[in-house]
Amino acid sequence: MTLYPFLIGSGGFNSVVATGGTISDVTIGGKLWRRHTFASQGGNQLVITSIGSYGYVDVIMWGGGGGGGAGTGGGGGGGAYVRNSNLSINVETLNISVGGGGRYGGGNGDGGTGGLGINISGTNYGFGGRGGAAGSGGSSASGGGGGGASLILRGTTILVAAGAGGGAGGTERGNEGGGGGGSDQNGQSSYGYQGYAGAQNPSSNGGDGRSPGGGDFSSGGGGAGGYYGGSAGTEPGYDFSPTGGGGGGTNLGPTITNGSTGSSGGSGGSAGNSSDSLNGGSYGGGGSRSSSGQQGIVYIQYPLQPL
Repeated sequence: MTLYPFLIGSGGFNSVVATGGTISDVTIGGKLWRRHTFASQGGNQLVITSIGSYGYVDVIMWGGGGGGGAGTGGGGGGGAYVRNSNLSINVETLNISVGGGGRYGGGNGDGGTGGLGINISGTNYGFGGRGGAAGSGGSSASGGGGGGASLILRGTTILVAAGAGGGAGGTERGNEGGGGGGSDQNGQSSYGYQGYAGAQNPSSNGGDGRSPGGGDFSSGGGGAGGYYGGSAGTEPGYDFSPTGGGGGGTNLGPTITNGSTGSSGGSGGSAGNSSDSLNGGSYGGGGSRSSSGQQGIVYIQYPLQPL
């Protein structure tokens, strides 16, 4: 690790001292910052040994994208973008979850698996829901899995969350495709003709997409994204039409803004409230048809010199 002795203690300033993730030094607005990048799913941690002069960190993160529907199904919704520029810290260890991308739906079989979140002492946080299975006939397809949320937790308390995109509904070849995954924060879900949207789970995990009751021409809905899944996909408007998954909602402190609704015809919903160049189309972006969503990413950074 490179040392900057002229920065530490100069004018009474001390920087945060922490380990975890991939560490790099970057220049932001003409000032030197240290950045911890978390890009691997699983049990990541940021270990803070000094809070420095300011006692806060800057967080930038994206949730995982939803998986595409099977066959000619829709594209998964994009994961949310979140920034918290003033997250207060202690001398502590923070748990970091990088939301995994939802798996695309597969043929006439089970729906795509949901993207991973984080497991703490046997409890899951931020996992995406599984896509609904296809109907029993040969002219139907399963839904894609919802993405996993990216989370920063103090113990098991969620401090910052980037919601994930919903998985796309499967399509069929006789009536209408399954509804896109993900419900909005009010629990309003969307239904296809015989396929169904993923239901919102009131916990931090996404609900599974519904499977139809059986029969040919019956398609599974997409799974909801983890931690307040994106807005619901719309009901398909015509035959042979899939439905895209809803985009992940943005959490900017106490306010959660839903991502855009997935559209009829197959396009996935976009990330909520993001003007950043790394929004739903890149990190945490939704999968295209029959492809898995991209996983999220988490940046935690702090200044190495007075601002």
